[in-house]
Amino acid sequence: MNTKTLKTINFEDLKGDSHLIEYVDNNIILLDSVDYLASNTKTPCRINCFMMAFCIDGEAPIVVNNKSHLLSKDNCVILFPNTIVQPTITHGSCNVRIVAFSPQFTKGIVSLKEETWDLGVYLYHNPILPIRKEKSYKLYLYKELALNSINDKEHPFSNEARKHLFSAIFCELLAVLYQHIPEQEDIPNFRNDRSTYIFRKFVEKLAADDGSHRSVSYYADMLCYSPKHLSTVVKKVSGKAPLTIINEHAIERIKYQLNHSDLSMKEIADLFNFANPSFFGKFVKQHLGMSPQQYRNSMEK
Repeated sequence: MNTKTLKTINFEDLKGDSHLIEYVDNNIILLDSVDYLASNTKTPCRINCFMMAFCIDGEAPIVVNNKSHLLSKDNCVILFPNTIVQPTITHGSCNVRIVAFSPQFTKGIVSLKEETWDLGVYLYHNPILPIRKEKSYKLYLYKELALNSINDKEHPFSNEARKHLFSAIFCELLAVLYQHIPEQEDIPNFRNDRSTYIFRKFVEKLAADDGSHRSVSYYADMLCYSPKHLSTVVKKVSGKAPLTIINEHAIERIKYQLNHSDLSMKEIADLFNFANPSFFGKFVKQHLGMSPQQYRNSMEK
């Protein structure tokens, strides 16, 4: 498969089919229909957000990262960013509810620790999991609170309340999923595979950085590998070049400052160790398609 030609579905793309959307804001989208996947993923595509599809009834085959699976009643499929998926779902074959979280939202609430890493690796190999009702009672309570907040139009702090509720729901989802991981002795290859270990260390170093270091050689030096070796390993494990991952991380940190701080463009450029505001502006425009000031203005509308 030529991954370079794959169609990419971003979080924002999901907003295009408004008639299928049950709820949407900047953090989460609820699709109460399988029609989106059926009509938009007839060929393999790359999912660029955290997405879960819950099967309420029926069944349908689905290919995740080139492996075939069957999505059936009371199961869910978990799709991490950069997952390659091809559902062969047709209208009426199953009843599926889809929930998608934006990358910015998930990065803001999930810390990179051993449990997070183990869960990510396990779900990469086992994307279909049963959702047992007795294990998800708290999810039901959170859902009722969220629905109440969504329907309460007079709540003066509704946006803030929903954001925290969705954060709690997301963490509860991870906790439910984490219960499926076997004991450590049953999954030694997750932690002992050398390439996976190096990639994990790379991501840990990246997550701890504030976005001010944007070269492969910086992280290669920190990990005591050559830039070429690190690039080969990261590409093998993630399907992405390390510089792409580094820049994605940096631009998310920059977007946060543009959205949530009153720092000037020069101050933000200095904060992220750009040589001057001109280089900072070129970097932002390359990745966002607009200048830093234009992006800030667009977020204020």
